[in-house]
Amino acid sequence: MKVCLGGTFDIIHEGHILLLRKAFEIGDEVVIGLSSDNLVKKMGKKARSYEERKKGLQKFLEKKGWRAKIEALETEYGTAIEENFDAIVVSPGTKKMAEKINEIRRSKGLKPLKIVCIPYVMADDGIPVATSRIKSGEIDGIKRIKPLKVCIASKNEIKIEATKEVFDNFFEKIKIEYDALDVDTEKQPFGEKILHGAIKRAKHAVKNADYGIGIEAGIKEENGIFFIEQYVAIADKVGYITYGKSPAFQCPDWILEEIKEGKEMKEIIPFKDEEERKKGAVWYFSRKMDRKEITKSAILMALIPRTTRYCKPE
Repeated sequence: MKVCLGGTFDIIHEGHILLLRKAFEIGDEVVIGLSSDNLVKKMGKKARSYEERKKGLQKFLEKKGWRAKIEALETEYGTAIEENFDAIVVSPGTKKMAEKINEIRRSKGLKPLKIVCIPYVMADDGIPVATSRIKSGEIDGIKRIKPLKVCIASKNEIKIEATKEVFDNFFEKIKIEYDALDVDTEKQPFGEKILHGAIKRAKHAVKNADYGIGIEAGIKEENGIFFIEQYVAIADKVGYITYGKSPAFQCPDWILEEIKEGKEMKEIIPFKDEEERKKGAVWYFSRKMDRKEITKSAILMALIPRTTRYCKPE
């Protein structure tokens, strides 16, 4: 099988190694497209010269006993849009480009490439390893060096406390700095708008942080049954977003009717005082579990895809 892959390979890190290993596992002929100096400049990156990067890549391949043809990438697609390749190996961040390559190949009457997507390689802070992160001094290999900056897209005390408790426990060996900000979303979202609201919050919060946390609750219908549930979106500075949600319970009809009239949950449920209001609807009905606990469960669910064990074992 003739396989291609591409990259800048300025600093060869764990993500590159997984990419290359997969190419040599599935291919008996491997072609590596190495970004030219002009392409690096066009992409707005800073990197060593093409010749320096090529020598470094050749040295690494020799050390591994891997043989490949290295050719200069003058465009983001390179020769993948015209040569007789069978497969292309990509990361989640470049998968869309591979799909575009196949569109172009089909338009030229060429067979589409098999797209083999490797998983992200996570640093110990749960964020994908990237050359830019190594250069900025955030990580050394996969080890976090600088404090982790987490921004929560809410000023709600419960959401802030829940995030801090989960993150402090999940990343117990990493120093974490927290911030919070307000983000406007729909007051009482229904259906897909719940997740969309969480994503909007997360993307807004991550702009000046390593992690942006978006938490949104609402009502979602499944097979004619309406559930009260909470979604969490966790966006990181590399652009990777992971998701989770809390346990859900069936929404009482009397609440559903008033929400349809435009009221919010906190206005409908007859809490005795502010302390009960903070505990939320789940506590009002169960008297067992409060809002913070279900929020923590949703945050933890959204962090699970950032563990190394989440990927299929080799």
